[in-house]
Amino acid sequence: MVRVRDAKPEELAPKPRTPRALTPRQLAIKRREQLIEKTLNELGAGPASAIKKVELEDNEKLPNIRLAIAKQIRSSGSAVNLGVRNGAIYLSRGPIPGGRGGGRKRKSA
Repeated sequence: MVRVRDAKPEELAPKPRTPRALTPRQLAIKRREQLIEKTLNELGAGPASAIKKVELEDNEKLPNIRLAIAKQIRSSGSAVNLGVRNGAIYLSRGPIPGGRGGGRKRKSA
């Protein structure tokens, strides 16, 4: 036999979804982004001559970390210079010594 009863509007509303747990890879990326953001904030608040060195762990690759830092710099709009020397990444608001882009001085005519 079929039963008919009164329904409440709350029964028809969609149930809130529980967020899916983050994977270990996503957690590592999130921690890395938080650390990069913290470092960029410290550079922005400190003196212009301050230089931070980012050393890589065994499981990290230089191009990945450099790309993540460059992405954070672009999105934040900060004026931080990035340089790579001897397997480490250097960050500074001022020019990084020994960096490219200086070029040679030309004689003015």
